[in-house]
Amino acid sequence: MFGHDRRGVSTIEFALILPIAVLTLVCEFTFGEALAISRKVAITGRTLTDLIARRPSLTESELATILSASAQVAAPYSTTNMSIVVAALATNASGQTTVTWSRTLNGTALTTGASYTLPTGMARASTTVIYGSVRYLYRPTFATRMLPSYPITFPFYINPRLTASIPLTN
Repeated sequence: MFGHDRRGVSTIEFALILPIAVLTLVCEFTFGEALAISRKVAITGRTLTDLIARRPSLTESELATILSASAQVAAPYSTTNMSIVVAALATNASGQTTVTWSRTLNGTALTTGASYTLPTGMARASTTVIYGSVRYLYRPTFATRMLPSYPITFPFYINPRLTASIPLTN
């Protein structure tokens, strides 16, 4: 008698499919949000590095203003989970690259005078490169217990546009 009764089959099927559907929806939302944040992180890094590279020289105040502009570029996402490092990297005639100056927002700056290894093919004798790195610690909105925080990082290297190097003064 019970083997021929088909009432409630769709309810049971729905109950079996619902967890999979909800999980798929949460994963799609999380992936989409991470992708949007990743794009904003890349735009923020590129914009800040480019703003610095366009100047013939910088003061501490101007650089602080450029770094604080990251909040507008990264909007609507908060910069509290974001760390930004900018630096001028000079390569001497013998090909050794060192940090000329470095500043940060919510992070640790590179050590002035320290040696730095540029990506292959970027180190050219007697040149300066403006370096910018943005790191965002992405915490999923949903499924925070199932998914760990994930760092999204983008480094940028841009040649100064107007001068061979960009000095930083007080």
